Amino acid sequence: MAIWIGIPVILSGMLSLLANTGGDAPTALLLLVDQDNTLVSRLLPAAARQGNSPIEIEPVTLDEGRRRIGAGDATALLVIPAGFQNAVVGSGSAQLQLVTNPAQRVLPALVQQMLDVLVEAAFYGQRLFGEPLRRVAGPTGTGPPSDANVAAIAVAVNQEIAKLQGVLLPPIISLSVKSEASRAAPLNFGQVFLPGMLFMSFLFIAQGMSGDVWEEKTESTLRRLMTTPQSAARLLLGKLLAAVALTTVVALTGLLTAVAWFDLSWSRIPGALVWCAFVTGALIALLTLLQLFAGTQRGSDLLSSIIVFPLMMLGGSFFPFEQMPAWMAAAGRWTPNGLGVAKLKDLLYGDVSAGALAVAAIGIGVPAALAFLGSCRRLRGFANA
Repeated sequence: MAIWIGIPVILSGMLSLLANTGGDAPTALLLLVDQDNTLVSRLLPAAARQGNSPIEIEPVTLDEGRRRIGAGDATALLVIPAGFQNAVVGSGSAQLQLVTNPAQRVLPALVQQMLDVLVEAAFYGQRLFGEPLRRVAGPTGTGPPSDANVAAIAVAVNQEIAKLQGVLLPPIISLSVKSEASRAAPLNFGQVFLPGMLFMSFLFIAQGMSGDVWEEKTESTLRRLMTTPQSAARLLLGKLLAAVALTTVVALTGLLTAVAWFDLSWSRIPGALVWCAFVTGALIALLTLLQLFAGTQRGSDLLSSIIVFPLMMLGGSFFPFEQMPAWMAAAGRWTPNGLGVAKLKDLLYGDVSAGALAVAAIGIGVPAALAFLGSCRRLRGFANA
């Protein structure tokens, strides 16, 4: 019992540590030496800052940059050489120099990947629009381009864009924007894993409590109980209610830790507690029937383990549904514990309709009720075997 109660507490504590040790995301400091000082070279740091880029760019001189990267005060040093703009939009060549900090592992790779993307973008821009770009970057000192040159450049660009019809236009990737009402606050690491961890504990409880019939049989108490006026249904119902009471204590312990560590609202506890007790009772009823058809106690332990551990794998206990392949998550949500995990997550963090919860309860409860009736019919023959 101590292990069963301790499982959600220990796992929730571990998840809380994992969820809270991250803090602010680390930022890569990139020292930039711009020796070209042109429009294109000034656009390079602006492109690197697009989106939520974790890269902070600081302009420095070459001597200062070498000194600071040598002292390990930055993630990387990037030197943009003279002639960079002519290499991008003209016919020249230039080599970017990147010096990374060997004392850091992840952030330098991030900077290098960002730079690789920009170089690739420049390469494909040259392949697609090289000829118009060379006209734009034509000989300097000749004054502004004539109207004829401007028109010719525009026509050339338009012709290249027309060739991309069916490849990039319309774009392959589409963007779907949700309304503000449908957006929910993202769950942290611990909140995502908590429902599955709780149901891992419930499955262990169901496996242990369903095996109680073998303990009764081994001690010969089950045969004596079958000689009393009490029915098999009443005996199994008593065991089931005792297991549900224990599950309620374990679930309450896990939910209270979630209130303390994961900012779970107190109003979510009653519904989640009832749901956890109901689903665990159904799991116990299903596993009890399985135990009654095993030939030996050792065989029953092996058989229940063969069933329980795949259920944990598919049902979102080892990995949350969000991290699983789509086909595996779809199959896992149809398992009894997977359906329980999915609805528990809705009860804890989202909105669940009474109709959807009733359908899930019927889907779990009807097979469990049939298993309970089957166990009642099987119990007397099991005791006398």
